[in-house]
Amino acid sequence: MKMLFVSFALCSVAVLAGETQAQTLDKAAEAAAKKLFDPQVIGVELTLQGEYVGKDGEKRIGAQVVARGDKSFHALVLEGGLPGDGWDGGRYGLLESGPLSEGRVEFRSPSDDGAGAVLDGKGLVLKRGDRSISMKRVERKSETLGLQPPAGAVVLFGGEKPNTDAFEERKDIEGMTAPLMFEGSLMAGAVTKRKFRDYTLHAEFMTGWEPQNIPWRRADAGIYQLSRYEVAIGDSFGFDFDLSGATGKNRPKLVDDPKTTSKFPAAKGNGDPRICGSVFTYPSKSPNSCLPPLVWQTLDIDFKAPRFDDKGKRTSKAVISAKLNGHQTADKLEVNGPTPHGFKGPEMPDGPIWFEAFGRRVLYRNIWVAERP
Repeated sequence: MKMLFVSFALCSVAVLAGETQAQTLDKAAEAAAKKLFDPQVIGVELTLQGEYVGKDGEKRIGAQVVARGDKSFHALVLEGGLPGDGWDGGRYGLLESGPLSEGRVEFRSPSDDGAGAVLDGKGLVLKRGDRSISMKRVERKSETLGLQPPAGAVVLFGGEKPNTDAFEERKDIEGMTAPLMFEGSLMAGAVTKRKFRDYTLHAEFMTGWEPQNIPWRRADAGIYQLSRYEVAIGDSFGFDFDLSGATGKNRPKLVDDPKTTSKFPAAKGNGDPRICGSVFTYPSKSPNSCLPPLVWQTLDIDFKAPRFDDKGKRTSKAVISAKLNGHQTADKLEVNGPTPHGFKGPEMPDGPIWFEAFGRRVLYRNIWVAERP
């Protein structure tokens, strides 16, 4: 289910005929964007949230600390390291904190396994029985961050003077959507003027700060191939569950105590949780490699359009492969038909690329398309 959270007001600026009409944010909309993307506005919680690494004896261990609103956090403790760097999606632990006080946060285990932790500006100290494990904060980057377009590629957004000329104002399920920029980056909510068929798409994105929400309420967005097949974008960093109630298959059992409230809800279904970089409604079996909000991430998508005979009958399905931060989230996935919430109408052999808005809670940069014959 999608939900629009933030409405950004626009001010028009006249431009030369033939160019996309430039748009700027009014003061209220700019203030709303700063709450999502300005570290100075967000404050100390942003400096504590993130990834931590250490060793329990000779074994590597990783932790992902996630802000949950009201200056509290939860953490996933991952055996072997971080996603894509030692953790294979297997065993992990859960921790949840009380509120931040005097720069310090204390965690407990909702599984009552005796584990706990203390977090402050110096790092995370994990406690297991009589052992204390010091863990240092790390800031990882995608291996395809800054990837430059090959010769002949279509640059949709980027370069020394980025602009919105590749996009147009278009009516979609949210109404009229015009391309917008915030501090040099493209805001979610833009559709290309040009139509595409088979291609490789590179896009760099940043999710906004929404600690009060859970997936898919955090930075809900997506990139729709031909405006009909969505590769989902959302802040799934450090979550082992989603809005549907699906949870990680190796989740520890929570304490069964009605008097105890937990940031980790009980599982409702058997499906894998949806993660950033998956094809919408198609669960990804790969470990969640989403990075924290306000960190630039990458999506690299290979897309093959559906094929039709001369009578308009579909002869082959659309095929999508996707990598989030260099990690495979979809591998030659045949899509049965248009995913929900895309542009209306039947499947087509080509179409524009749509960067959906839903509150414009995602920023983009360095977007290019390498077409295939």
